Amino acid sequence: MTNFIPRLFSGILYIVIIFSSIVIGMKAFITVFTIFTLISTFEAYSLYNNIKSKGYNYNHPLIPPVYVLVSMLALIYIPFCGETLYDPFLILFIFILIWISDTMSYFFGSLFGRTNLKIEASPNKTWEGFIGGLFCSVIFSYVSFSFIQEIFPLWKTILLGFTIPIFGLLGDIFQSQIKRKAGVKDSGNLIPGHGGLFDRLDSAIGNSFITLIITVI
Repeated sequence: MTNFIPRLFSGILYIVIIFSSIVIGMKAFITVFTIFTLISTFEAYSLYNNIKSKGYNYNHPLIPPVYVLVSMLALIYIPFCGETLYDPFLILFIFILIWISDTMSYFFGSLFGRTNLKIEASPNKTWEGFIGGLFCSVIFSYVSFSFIQEIFPLWKTILLGFTIPIFGLLGDIFQSQIKRKAGVKDSGNLIPGHGGLFDRLDSAIGNSFITLIITVI
């Protein structure tokens, strides 16, 4: 309970900052996401230095700071892919799906999780949690298109509902592997109860390129 309140507050504040920066306008979005890019890239660079200092032979083709930097730039480009100069709804919809998927995966995993995904870097992940997050993401995609606002064509909307939980999980796994090799629990201590900014953005970073591709096709 001691950690719950700061974790809840900082999590809400993180969402408010992202949501506000997107809807306020292009300058606010670019400013906030540039700062996020610099901080998360620095955290990834620190993790990479930890890995090298341990003498570990890091032979993965994706070098952590490069992976984070390029992925964040891909995210920043998404709202500029529409018919107008800056369409906030493109990136906002993607982040809402990420938040729904992450939250509902945790919820279903905590309540019903029995079957482990058997991922060494993320030992607490379960099939029940993943499927619950995937289901809620797809359902929200359909509800959003049908009753709230048509942002993407239906096929793109549903496709994003399917792919975002999958690539969010892959982003989480890859980040967990980096932290495990670095010998740390969190990428930083910027956000109370959550760790670093890279910890909060792992799903979004994992989704950056697939969501950009779906947006532009």
